[in-house]
Amino acid sequence: MLNIEQVINQDSLDWSQYSGRNFPYILRQEPGPANALGRIKFIFPNKHFVYLHDTPSNPLFNRNARAFSSGCIRVEKPFELAELLLSDKSKWNRESIMNVIDSNKTRTVHLPKTMPVMLLYWTTGFDENNNIRFKKDVYGRDKAVLNALNGEFEFRKRPIISK
Repeated sequence: MLNIEQVINQDSLDWSQYSGRNFPYILRQEPGPANALGRIKFIFPNKHFVYLHDTPSNPLFNRNARAFSSGCIRVEKPFELAELLLSDKSKWNRESIMNVIDSNKTRTVHLPKTMPVMLLYWTTGFDENNNIRFKKDVYGRDKAVLNALNGEFEFRKRPIISK
């Protein structure tokens, strides 16, 4: 078993002997401004390991097509989001957050209280002139939604969950 802290020079590997199933290494990009995931990420519990993250590729936010990530969600203003989520101006303000980030050391910071996360997948919306816009259905979910909307309405009472 490889020690997770041991660094292997990629040029010393015979890559042809590995496939996705027998690859014994963990690939990790060092933290810093060029990291593909940016400099900050927001992890929340979900079975798909989806999380929110910064990006060094901010110009992508200006493009109409937005599916440039492999499932996780890029945040346009991650440091503002961090300030809002941490909600303790005396301890966590822009300067203190940037000091931690600029150290290039991984640090986990837990939120002071649980925060609900709701992800919505929209393939239609309105532009700045209130004209309707249709986006590509990159996850192929529109058909199931349309089929459900065309079906019979069924009211299901949600179970009451007590804490």
